[in-house]
Amino acid sequence: MGAARHVACYQRWIAGQEAGLGELEASSANAAAGRATDGELRAVVERCMRGYAEYVSTRRALAREDGAALFAPPWCTSFENSVLWIGGCRPSLTIRLLYSLSGEGLEEHIEEFISGCGALGAARGMGLLGITARQLELVNDLHRRTLRDEDALSDRLATLQEDVADRPLLPIVRERATAAAAALGAGASCDGLATRTRLVVATPEGAVDHEVDAAIGRYKAGLGRLLEEADELRMSTAQTLVTEILTPRQAVETLVAAKQLHLTVRSWSRRGEAAVTQPARSPVTLPPAPSSNP
Repeated sequence: MGAARHVACYQRWIAGQEAGLGELEASSANAAAGRATDGELRAVVERCMRGYAEYVSTRRALAREDGAALFAPPWCTSFENSVLWIGGCRPSLTIRLLYSLSGEGLEEHIEEFISGCGALGAARGMGLLGITARQLELVNDLHRRTLRDEDALSDRLATLQEDVADRPLLPIVRERATAAAAALGAGASCDGLATRTRLVVATPEGAVDHEVDAAIGRYKAGLGRLLEEADELRMSTAQTLVTEILTPRQAVETLVAAKQLHLTVRSWSRRGEAAVTQPARSPVTLPPAPSSNP
């Protein structure tokens, strides 16, 4: 039942991404044709962010039930899972996307641009989105704060993962191994050693090992708390960028690119995995060529 709720949450999110992309693309086209005001564009951006906030809220509840399920979700492709960071994209990815949209090489010239060396570019803005010097300064500050917060969460995740080799799991494993060895006797053969190994984790059929479940439950709870904080960082970074730093039109273009990237990578990776898992076709046997002899 829990897995079904996770899948349903993800499917609603993808459907929302697709619908949101359509609305954003239409707004972008209207803005380019001069048929959309800043107020209308801002309303579209706010609807998009509300959908994101609802998704984060639903994931928060699911993470408290089983945080581990969201770290490598089976409803995603292996490629999608390979680029996940604590159950989602890195918050800084949104900022890197903005740098890419604003023009190739912009990151390399941030300090020069902020210092005012490019006065003409600072006045007119730079790149595809027309980012100004002041905006770039704010984006750069947000990027630094986001990277600092990402590093802190990554360190906590590393500590939690290393704790598997410590309390509370290791003492339980050692205790069960000692008990199994005592039950089988000291002079066990290699077969006996394998049996002891199986007994460490074995329980009578239908039985519940409350001690082990509690230990794993505490680990999953720790993962869930990290995922909640990572989701909040993802949300706050995107919110600050598109509602406080960028203009409505810049925000629309950035959100269009983010959704296009997400949905296209998802589609490509699914197509690639389907091709790999598809059974090979049987070779076609051609009929023999007709004889030229009479």
